[in-house]
Order: sequence, then structure tokens, then C-alpha cells
Amino acid sequence: MRALRHPALQWLLGIALGAVFVYASLDKIEQPREFARIVYHYRLIGPSAALGFVPANTLAVTLPWVEALTGLLLIAGLWRREAALAAALLLVTFLVAVGWALAHGIDVENCGCFSVTGEGRAAGLKLVLQDLGLLALALVLVLVPPRAREVAPAGAPAAA
Repeated sequence: MRALRHPALQWLLGIALGAVFVYASLDKIEQPREFARIVYHYRLIGPSAALGFVPANTLAVTLPWVEALTGLLLIAGLWRREAALAAALLLVTFLVAVGWALAHGIDVENCGCFSVTGEGRAAGLKLVLQDLGLLALALVLVLVPPRAREVAPAGAPAAA
């Protein structure tokens, strides 16, 4: 547990998780229409007769920007714990969506995680395990604060 509190490790974990989120956002930001099609395929928020395409399209346009901002904050180390909490919430949402699709027998050939084209990852156990690993990483950043730097008392020699 002590090693998890080391500031350098916290910094590396933040950069790693942030890089995943920034990378995940790029293709979706560039191709929101293709990402919207993937969102439709999950059948969670539309399109529906009552709400039409608005909720799914809104999610397809805003979610990638939330991912990008979360990733950039993690990489920069600004509000790292808060950004890690946002990442954890996003990952739980992704896990719920994938679980929903799997439970309802929806064949999701491309989860929309990193690519919106045909070569994406399928929803399945491997995807769930990978997202759980990222969730564990995010929870470490949220729940294990970095150790405060030790300051030598005035007049004492600095430790090497």
C-alpha cells in the first residue's frame, strides 16, 4: 500500500490512464456520426419512438469530449483525484452498457472504445476484464492519496 502512495507512481498511473482516455476519444471526436451508430447498436438510449435520436446523438457528440478532458487532466496532474473519479464513473458506465448488451444478446462487433470503424473490439469477457483493470487503476488514484513530500526542519541538512 505504501508503494501506491509514492508520488512518482501516482504520476505514472495518471499519465497511463489519461493516455488511454485521450486515445479513446480521438476517433470518436473525428467521426461523431459513426460513433452515434455504435451508440444506437447498444439500444440503451435510442433511437426510440418516444425520444428519437436526440439522446443517442447528444451522447455521441459529448462523451468523447468528456473522455478527452478527463484524460488531459490526468496527464497534466490537475485535479488528478477528481479526474480519476470521472474516469471511474465513465468506466462503470461502459461496463454497464457492455453488460446490458451481453445480457440482452446484442452482438456488439465494435464496442466503440478506441475505434469507430470495423476493426474495433467486440464486446465480451476480454473487454469487461480490460475495463475492470482500468477501473482498478482509476480507483487507486481516487482512493489512495499520494504521500506528502517530507520537508526537513529548518536548519537540518536535507536528506539525500
